[in-house]
Amino acid sequence: MPYVTGIANSAADLCNAVVSLATDHGWRWDNSNHILCKGDINGQLTSSDCNLLVQLAIGYSGNTLVSPAPQKTGITDRLGYAGNTLLSYPLTYHIFVHTAPDEIIVAVNYQLMWWQWLALGQANSFGVLGNAVWQWGSTTSDMKIQAGIALNVDGSSSGGYYGHTSGAPFWQPNDGSGVPNSSIYLNVNGHGWWNNSVGYYSANPNNARASITAAPLLMTQPNAWNGEAVLIRLHIMVAQPSNFWSLAAELPHLRMLRNDYISDGQILTIGAERWFIAPVYRKNTVSRSTSAYKDATHSGTIAIAVRYDGP
Repeated sequence: MPYVTGIANSAADLCNAVVSLATDHGWRWDNSNHILCKGDINGQLTSSDCNLLVQLAIGYSGNTLVSPAPQKTGITDRLGYAGNTLLSYPLTYHIFVHTAPDEIIVAVNYQLMWWQWLALGQANSFGVLGNAVWQWGSTTSDMKIQAGIALNVDGSSSGGYYGHTSGAPFWQPNDGSGVPNSSIYLNVNGHGWWNNSVGYYSANPNNARASITAAPLLMTQPNAWNGEAVLIRLHIMVAQPSNFWSLAAELPHLRMLRNDYISDGQILTIGAERWFIAPVYRKNTVSRSTSAYKDATHSGTIAIAVRYDGP
């Protein structure tokens, strides 16, 4: 599970760092079409201005993607809601390349306390058709430029404003709208790409969530006795008829947790495993459980853990 960290002075630098580490460890880079491939994974990387975006597809012909994910998603300068610090360079990157299943996770840290994410890979699926390739980014390429992070620890939707992103993988934004910053290809009930496409339960047959199983456990963290937080698995649930949900896939190299007492970039050792910890967006221990639609400038103490094999 290779890992590298460094400084990028531009989105092109960041893209080059991702491609370099990936191709050193079994991935193929089609430079003509800007597509990073391994097995079933075909991810087109786009770097422009400050932005590094990915769009997965089932395949491609030339620069034409075959059955692409519904949106480009990744690390962008679109989080311009009042109070946010816009993405800027130079920044520090952390790149993780995983196997079994294959996956690339990119975390960037800028202006000391701000974080954004990009990921592409293949999930473990549970008895469903489809190759379970998936992508995740902090926000989509078509977000309104004044968007912000709207993340509630319980995965609920509320308020009447639209257009924010949760920033977290397969997590419901706390503003009543769906943002497909995460997508997974599962051929369940005739649907291909599943994402958090609407804000209300299973009204849309393509709706997929990880917040259904993770949110109740996050709400009990950290332990009131000793302050410890538990790493919570990301199980992707997909909508079924009559407002039912079924477990379809798992992201085995990612976890979610509360980072009240954990520093940004801290490495946790749990048995034989090590995990790199960083906020979903920006840590805030005062408003630790919510970043509402009207104050979308942080992610409380909701954090991401990435399987780590660095120094």
